[in-house]
Amino acid sequence: MKIKDLIIFCLIILLSIFAFNPVSAEDKNAPGGIIPKLQKTADDPELFNNFIYPMWGPVCQRYTYTVSYRDKEGKPPQYMRIIFNGKPIDMEKANPGDNNYKEGVRYVYKFVPDKIGSNFYYFEASNGLGKARASIIDSPDNGPVLFEGDFLHNEIAVIDSKTGEKILSYPTKEEWVGGVFLSDDGKYLAAKTSRHIYLFGLDNPKEPKWVYKHDTGSEIGGDLKGGVAVSGDGSKIIASIANSILLFNSSSNKPVWRYNMAGNAYNVAISKDGKYMAGATGGTESDVNTNLLILWNEKSEKPLWQYHSSGNFHDVSLSNDGKYIAGSTGCPDRRYYLFSRDSNNPLIKSEMLTYDSPVHRAKISSDGSFSAVGSESGDGAVFLFSKDSKEPVWKFPTSNNSSVRALNFTPDGNYIGASTFGGQAYIFDSKSNQPVGIWTFNAALGGIDISDDGSFIVVGGTDNKIHILSKDKNINFEVPFEEYVEEIDISANGKYVAVGTGGSVYFFETITKDAKAVTCTTITEPKPIEEMMRGGAGVGEQIKSSNCGDSKCAGPETIDNCRVDCDPNFKGAMPTFKDNQIKLPGMLFGFGFIGSLFSLVIFTALRKLKFLEKQKKALMQFNTTKLSSLKLTGKQVTIFLLTSATLFLLLTIIAAFVNKNPDAVKLKPGDQAQPAPGKIIMDENQKPELNGGQQPTGCGNGVCEGLVGETQSTCPSDCPDEDVSNSNSQEQTKTLGDDQGQPGVCGNSLCEPALGETKENCSQDCSGGN
Repeated sequence: MKIKDLIIFCLIILLSIFAFNPVSAEDKNAPGGIIPKLQKTADDPELFNNFIYPMWGPVCQRYTYTVSYRDKEGKPPQYMRIIFNGKPIDMEKANPGDNNYKEGVRYVYKFVPDKIGSNFYYFEASNGLGKARASIIDSPDNGPVLFEGDFLHNEIAVIDSKTGEKILSYPTKEEWVGGVFLSDDGKYLAAKTSRHIYLFGLDNPKEPKWVYKHDTGSEIGGDLKGGVAVSGDGSKIIASIANSILLFNSSSNKPVWRYNMAGNAYNVAISKDGKYMAGATGGTESDVNTNLLILWNEKSEKPLWQYHSSGNFHDVSLSNDGKYIAGSTGCPDRRYYLFSRDSNNPLIKSEMLTYDSPVHRAKISSDGSFSAVGSESGDGAVFLFSKDSKEPVWKFPTSNNSSVRALNFTPDGNYIGASTFGGQAYIFDSKSNQPVGIWTFNAALGGIDISDDGSFIVVGGTDNKIHILSKDKNINFEVPFEEYVEEIDISANGKYVAVGTGGSVYFFETITKDAKAVTCTTITEPKPIEEMMRGGAGVGEQIKSSNCGDSKCAGPETIDNCRVDCDPNFKGAMPTFKDNQIKLPGMLFGFGFIGSLFSLVIFTALRKLKFLEKQKKALMQFNTTKLSSLKLTGKQVTIFLLTSATLFLLLTIIAAFVNKNPDAVKLKPGDQAQPAPGKIIMDENQKPELNGGQQPTGCGNGVCEGLVGETQSTCPSDCPDEDVSNSNSQEQTKTLGDDQGQPGVCGNSLCEPALGETKENCSQDCSGGN
């Protein structure tokens, strides 16, 4: 009886903690709002390889949400759900007969939208002991992104700013334009599309001066659009495409240098003198070689430095001499940064500028004194920062807090042009947060530039037009296009306007207001994921560049068809955690210490503070009537709580030592992980390696691997004769397996049917029929 009473008393004290804890200000019930994070436990299952296929497209098409569930003990899920626009929906197994929960089971949910709008979702699973979530950082993912257009008529164009005449019109068909950039004198235009980089000379604008075609190219669609930038005299071009960032001279399409390990990028920048260049990349919070702002000089692909953030770097901008670098990040970081080229230790790291949305744009003045910043979604605003303070000089909340997806700064720092998804276009004098010019359009605006003298802006968006607007409002005319206008650049002399069409900037929220539902008389079925993997997608494809074996689980790759990339526990892949590592529940011990200490403080306050006399009497009465058998005194309770706090503190310290990562490196305050020798820096002829170089990593390994999607068109270096290479691919794979013993190869003791192995063609691996 005494033990039971003591337990009841302790529970009452510990529960008092929760009575003093306020509800988080970030708890929102809206489907797209912030979702409270789950507390991690040792029993949690794992969700991985989550994506939507296709990522974008029209209404009345079938979209598949996919996630893989794994439990280290092989426990099946008590539930596996997608939380779709706030509603939990049970998911189904992709293969009903698959019960291998220890390695991973894929689940799917299929959806046919009947109107354009946002669809917020995340995945949640429980094994009965713990929970896991995916497709969520601060708030749920949004997808698929639904468009009215088919994006089959994209275009690179140059417009005469005075007459509106198109002096250059170059069709890119289904390839989205990820960047356009004019040299200061207007003689050169560089442009980047999904698979190509172009340089045009405006003295003869009918055909490009040169074209660079990337081996695989970027996926068509998606928000990581890459980018392109040109030095002031047009002599140097920096561009990002797929996983590469390349530097060119204007005289040749052969890269001066090529950096192959940047991951997909949002944007690139170059100093006016062409001596320094930078890239802003996406990735994951846990991978220090992604989510980077990277700085180079013209001499080498080896970065001068790189800085890793918890969120994607959405933008980057350099002062004329490259002395200062501005950047902005997405969730969960959501900040503005300013760096000196001498160090990756930020000069300015602002406070979080939004509630749950990315900071999408950061543009710096030519001397680096000021930066203009644009934020998104329900916190849409324009900020002006000085290089001398982490607090903004001023802030302008946009109409209805609409997203600022496009923003630019005049070189002298005097004027800012900005446009929003709500259809507003603004010109600001940097001395004030009150616009000197405002225009409103019935369109979501996704592109903008402002002339160097601040006299006019050019905006474009979902109305498939550009609008040329003068500050004094004497000029207002438009030029039509066939697709959404996203990329805009005005030459320094104000004579030309470069334009590119695409949809990358529209990937975060719906772009159609009050869309009406339609009746889907027919449902479009996208091409099978397996066909996409074989490179057989046609017009409107969305993911072309997946290479099984490149260490990235991308697009249509799944644990079923590419274990080496999508299964972290696969012996050829880089593991993300160790199942056999013993870990003490340090977090729980920490909470026990905090709870005991807090209870001790509360109890002491009840005993000593006169204004708590009422609560003290209530506790004494409870002790007298309910816990009389214990005969507890105030001194005994104090000793008990003090002992409990001390015990939990010791257990927390022990757990910290037991759970310590032996590979962790302690950094000094402000330091960032630098590129590891031999791992990140690569020249044009090097190829990435996994598993100590024992395993081929896709295109460029000298073997035409038809089973993982290589063809003459997708990998000419490995498949010079497509008919021969494809017919012999299986035999080549067998030979490699005998010599090297790599994943996906006959002879490595692993039966991999997703990569073509069967009992008939590889009996030594598949003798058991698995």
